[in-house]
Amino acid sequence: MNNIEKVNILLVDDRPENLLALEAIIEHEGLNLVTASSGEEALRSLLKYDFAAILLDVQMPGIDGFETAKIIKAREKTKNVPILFITANNMESEHIFTGYSMGAVDYILKPFDPIILKAKVDAFVEIYKMNRILIKQAEILTNKTIELEQSYQELSKITSDLRVSEALANVISETSIDSMLVIDQAGRVLKVNPAVEKMFGYQATEILGQNILMLFTGDESQEYLLFVLDTINNLEHILGNHNLRELTATRKSGEEFPVEIQVGKRFVQDQCIVACTVRDLTHKKEYENEITHMAYHDWLTDLPNRRKFNDELKIQLQAAKSNNQPLALLYVDMDHFKSINDSLGHIVGDTVIQKMAKRLKNCLRNEDFVARVGGDEFNILLPKTNRELAVELAEEIMEVFKEPFLIDNYELFITACTGVSIFPYDGEDAGTLVKNADAALYRAKEHGRNSFKVFHSGMNIQSYRSFQLQNDLRKALERNEFKLVYQPRIHIGSSKITSAEALIRWDHPNWGMILPSEFIPLAEESNLIVEIGKWVLAEACRQNKAWQEAGLEPIRIAVNFSSQQFLQKDLIETISSILTDTGTAPGMIEIEITESVIFKNELAMTQTLKKLRNMGIYLSMDDFGMGYSSLKYLRQFPVHSLKIDKSFIQDLSSRSPESLSLVSAIVSLAHSLKLSVVAEGVETEEQLNQLRDLDCEEFQGYYFSPPVSANEFEDFLFKSQDKAVETNIKPIAYKPTKSVIHKGSAFDESDLNPNGAILNAALTRIQTIYSISTREMDVFKLIVEGLSNKEISEQLFISEHTVKNHITRIFQKLTVNDRLQAMAKVYQTCIDEGEGLLLS
Repeated sequence: MNNIEKVNILLVDDRPENLLALEAIIEHEGLNLVTASSGEEALRSLLKYDFAAILLDVQMPGIDGFETAKIIKAREKTKNVPILFITANNMESEHIFTGYSMGAVDYILKPFDPIILKAKVDAFVEIYKMNRILIKQAEILTNKTIELEQSYQELSKITSDLRVSEALANVISETSIDSMLVIDQAGRVLKVNPAVEKMFGYQATEILGQNILMLFTGDESQEYLLFVLDTINNLEHILGNHNLRELTATRKSGEEFPVEIQVGKRFVQDQCIVACTVRDLTHKKEYENEITHMAYHDWLTDLPNRRKFNDELKIQLQAAKSNNQPLALLYVDMDHFKSINDSLGHIVGDTVIQKMAKRLKNCLRNEDFVARVGGDEFNILLPKTNRELAVELAEEIMEVFKEPFLIDNYELFITACTGVSIFPYDGEDAGTLVKNADAALYRAKEHGRNSFKVFHSGMNIQSYRSFQLQNDLRKALERNEFKLVYQPRIHIGSSKITSAEALIRWDHPNWGMILPSEFIPLAEESNLIVEIGKWVLAEACRQNKAWQEAGLEPIRIAVNFSSQQFLQKDLIETISSILTDTGTAPGMIEIEITESVIFKNELAMTQTLKKLRNMGIYLSMDDFGMGYSSLKYLRQFPVHSLKIDKSFIQDLSSRSPESLSLVSAIVSLAHSLKLSVVAEGVETEEQLNQLRDLDCEEFQGYYFSPPVSANEFEDFLFKSQDKAVETNIKPIAYKPTKSVIHKGSAFDESDLNPNGAILNAALTRIQTIYSISTREMDVFKLIVEGLSNKEISEQLFISEHTVKNHITRIFQKLTVNDRLQAMAKVYQTCIDEGEGLLLS
């Protein structure tokens, strides 16, 4: 017993803490515990070790416990290894039946009972040890038998025929479960073991006396065997694995199957005896194929994965280049898929992905290729497909998604965006082609959902700006690039600053001051809005507390909340934590929310708002009148005030009776519900007087002040709180400080247009610095406008080949590789020009 090596036990669980628990319970100096965190890793371990038992978790990502057990039991080598399933499920009959049908010998429930677990494992270890002892004893008996036979041969030496017979018996006895054939030098079969009949389907009598080539009908296999027979007389012996060879064998039924053959020979009284060992590789090949399939295919849809797509793209590109044919690449991405997972769960989300994959496959031809390369992203390769045919398929994809997805009790209307790039026009290598299809997909999403875009070889400046901003947004928080500005609210009756709205700005190091209308949609799309919203609330609270500590009377600060922020499960706890950390009273904070956000989930939103109100936080409904509020529901929302959208206030200047009636109705409605009213966007004295006549309580707008920095707002507060109550509100002449004028902010979007002043100056500067000719500049300006090679050709009345030559020379002079880099250089020059204007 002491000479027996350690016994191997395989522990399989995707949770490290469970593996540690198992090891702690069954660890023993006589055991070698092998751990695996997945079904795939467990199967690899089975190729390296023999195990006395396997403790297998049922629920794992990837290949679960049942599927792993199925594969283990399918392998000849491991089919008898006892499997103990580990599960946290209840012992329901269906669950038990499934486990036992997969080959389980027992179940172990979580949490583990250490005594029961150790007892069961010890029992299987003892059975394993007893089997090993029996095998060892059998080997000893076999060796003793061989020794006795050898002694018998040495002592007897009766006849040469007996010696030949004994040699044949020894050759056949050396084989195990593999087929063993003894042939002569001509290839004639002299003797076979029983495994031959099972493997090939022939009776022994049908094979004996026949040439071994009857079992190997393939040309390559027969050629190898003939080579062996031809050279066998010139070799003294054939040893070991040096002659192992994979061949294709043929059963009596005609079925071909893979085998591994090894040939050896002995001389007995000058007679050559050749032994052939044949091993069936069918199960091994199936297992290898299954592992390979798993490595190159998506587990959920069984479509090729990103690795397989990259390999296929290289193959398709090489074929397209060799045959001088186009190749289309489509990048498909579902719209708002994350909301499905968040609201309905991952099971529904997975089902949507599977149904989407099926619809995409049904759109394609036999020669087309589709792969799932991400969560809800698919890549499609269309060989021998030009731009027009690719557009037709993109339109067909949009069409098939018009039909709703019926999943359980849900009828889901889901759309997708598609980006298209074409070889060789939009890229001649795999990386460029994928990058351009991704850029086209990005532009499709920019222009709204349920759309497609063909890659435009002239990526315009605004698209480049959006692309860069989305990348930079992720680092903006950690780099402290956000700042708050504050727009005061004035009480119409007292002329005092009663509250203020905190508005976020992004002070980008390259693009200057960026308004929320541009970057907030990017933040919502990239799921950064929650973190940004937390920062806004914390910064507003901190600043408000700082003003109070400076001796100012407390005022309320309003912040805007997005719908994604209200979807947080820990929203109330987060707000409470911020108020506590900053020492801010709840009544000093106002949360603004639009009516459209409320009506997305009326019940949940109403409950959240009630909790916030009970905390003492002031609530207001922003942009009132722009949504579709029901008066019945409005009465139930626990808000304190309504903010009239600025579009209605601006209409008051036109003296439109309808506008005046509408604003009057909103004010009356609010007062009837005991709500106060704030008018946004007041810009003229006339608007203010009309609001005063309508008994509107507060207003904000450029008539008094635009949003200003914290320091400037502090000055407003000191002046407002030091003065006596005024009967008339006077506008404050607002002059921005130097800190507000940031590099890049001296020009607006019109300056960035192809005819804008700064862009024209930047292009002139580039032409001078890089010695670009007049004709090349004509081409370059059209590139900046976003025109493709074909469109440039048509506009300048030159061939596309000439356009391409011009572009090549321009890129060489600019030392760039593509249009994206050229646009970056143009934009940087625009920034430099903008700084020059500021300095001047």
